[in-house]
Formats: sequence, structure tokens, C-alpha cells
Amino acid sequence: MTERLYLRDPYLREFQARVVAARRAEGRPGVILELDRTAFYPTSGGQLHDTGVLGDLHVLEVVEEDDARVAHRVDGAGPVEALVGREVSGRIDWERRFDHMQQHTGQHILSQAALRDLGAATLAVHLGAERCTVDLDVAAFGAAEAARVEDAANAVVVENRPVSIHFVDEAEIGRWGLRRPPKKSGTIRVIDIEGFDRSACGGTHVRATGEIGAIAIIGWERYKDGTRGEFVCGWRALRDHRWKTRAFADMRRALSVSGPEVVEVVDRLAARGRETARRAEETLQRLLAAEADLRRRGLTLPAVLTEVVTGRQRDEVRGLAQALIRDGGIVSLLATDDGRIVFARSADVPVDVAALLRRAVEQYGGRGGGRSEFAQGTLADGAAVQQVLETARRWAEEALRGA
Repeated sequence: MTERLYLRDPYLREFQARVVAARRAEGRPGVILELDRTAFYPTSGGQLHDTGVLGDLHVLEVVEEDDARVAHRVDGAGPVEALVGREVSGRIDWERRFDHMQQHTGQHILSQAALRDLGAATLAVHLGAERCTVDLDVAAFGAAEAARVEDAANAVVVENRPVSIHFVDEAEIGRWGLRRPPKKSGTIRVIDIEGFDRSACGGTHVRATGEIGAIAIIGWERYKDGTRGEFVCGWRALRDHRWKTRAFADMRRALSVSGPEVVEVVDRLAARGRETARRAEETLQRLLAAEADLRRRGLTLPAVLTEVVTGRQRDEVRGLAQALIRDGGIVSLLATDDGRIVFARSADVPVDVAALLRRAVEQYGGRGGGRSEFAQGTLADGAAVQQVLETARRWAEEALRGA
């Protein structure tokens, strides 16, 4: 079992340890080292692992193994046996560690604030490298609720309450008034934010709430039957504020409006853009219908129509195919000059264009699929487009004659 130094002192940045086991990492680069003691936090409890160095080796990943040992994956090479028994100096990446401490302590405060102000319990937590989320069992959550919880959480930050670590026997844990029951038995590690929150937790935390800096709820969405809130703390909150402030200032300059008018103008521009896109789509569909009418003129139905269309997007080719088959009697075999294939047939024509497409493109190293009435594919060699269409035309005409 590895002695975990971070449990009692999350501010410990450097330590000495002995390598007790070493092995090659399976399926990944590097070597797995097990130490008699470590200050490196392994990924657990929703919090990411630490990084840093062990001697001259970079620590890439730290995980907790089933037997309570901590495995450090490092970038070492050479014989692993030579590492066993070696004394090593460890140094964690303090910037990464402190960021995790800010996020994790901030999450405890947010969860307690949500419980007190909204009666919303925390169901799950994810503390990512960039994105942190907390899942709450409340469905009615909007800007007003976010502001209430955010204000309550930051009030605790401003009060700079002490954050202490206690190790409590499970027989005594009921007296501590934890926010939620512990998941482990035996000796329970409790994080105590003075007068505000007590939680069973194995993560790393700051020693006073003022070190969190700030807690910001930056988004929320419905998740299952509750709400998933996204938040940032400390330096992350400052960086988030900084880029948003710059983006807002850029929008104000670009739109030549004052601050409060930005949202209104952007909403108006977005609505105008949606309306323009809708009209453009309607115009395109009318043009495609007119193109289809021109191509159908003079055909004796049922008929097979093939064409290589140039300078068109696949969406337009699909639209043209749908327009061609709309009034019945047509097998449409279209392709672009760069090797994109679209086959379609009218509902009254007994030809399986998916099977047709697969047979035709496989001869030229292409691939594709779809339904019997509509299929798409691609060719690695665009030069084979014409051959594919001619082959598919022949098979389609044979199918029509046999129908």
C-alpha cells in the first residue's frame, strides 16, 4: 500500500520516495512505477491526476490500482529492473495541482449552496482539465437560480473560511453532519469548510476559501431529470471573464452599439440570418424543381437518367435527385466529377438503387450504401465516375425490362 502524502498535506510540492515496483505500461508508452510514498494525486472522485517529475522522468498519468497502490506512468525507457529500489525525488506540477484544488473546493461550496438555497442535492461531479460540471437534482433552474447559488457561494469565498482535514472513524461519522453519506468504510477523510459544509472526500483542497478566488456558474442545461451546471473557479474564472470581456468589447465595436444593446442587435441579426437561409433554401428548391422538369422532358417513362453534374455540393445533388423522382417513373443516377455518387428512384419503379450502387462502386474501389429507394457513395478515383454511371445504367435498364 502506498502512503499518500497529499491526504494530510495537499500543499506538499516535493518529496522523497523509494521505487518498490516497476513494469512496462501495457498498450501505452512509458513505465509504471509504484512508490512507498507519494504526493501525486491519482485520478479519482471526479478529480484529475497530478503531473510532474520523478527524478529525471516525467509523470504522465497517476492512477489508483485495486489493491490501494498508486501507479505512476512515466516516460522512462530502458530496463525497468534497474529502477526498483532507487530513491527518487518527486515534484508535482504545482500550477496544475492548485488549479484542481480551487475547482474541487469551489465545487464543495457550490454543492452546499445549491442544497441550502434550492434544496438541490448533488448527484455527480466532473472536474475536467478545462470544464467542470455538477449535476443537481432540480429541473427548474435558470438565470435567477444560478445567480442565487453563485452569490451564496462567493459570499463564503469572501469570508475566507478555514478549510480543514479530519480523519473520522466510521462509528463517529453520524455526528459530523455530512452533506451526503460517505461511500467508504473505516476511517473517513472529512473536508470541513468551517460553519458551511462537511463532506467525505479524498481530493485536494485549499486551506481557506479565499484562495479559491471566485466561483462562476457559466452555463447550465437540462440533464436527465435534473440540471447539469458548468462552473469555473479561481484562475479559470479570471481567464473565462477575460476572454468574454474582450469578445463583448469586439462585438460592441463591430456593431457600433453600447453594451446593453449588444444582445438585442445580435438576436436581430441572428433572426435575419435564419430568415435569409430559409428563403435561400426555398429558392434553391424551386430551381432544382425547374432543373428536374427540364431533364424529364422528352423521356419515355419509366426511364433511367444519368448525369455527371459539376461544381455542385452534394446537398444540391441530393435535392436534384429527389426532384427528378418526385413525379414517378424515374431512376436517377447522378454523380459529381470528384467522385460523389447519388442514386434514387421513384416509388413506382421496382429497382433497388442501394444494391445497384454497391455493385457498381465496388468494381472501382468505392463504397456506399443506403435504402432501396435512395443511396449514396464515394469513389477514391474520380476518373471512374463515368464508368460507374454507365455500368449502373445498364443494370438499371435490365432490371426495368425484367420487371
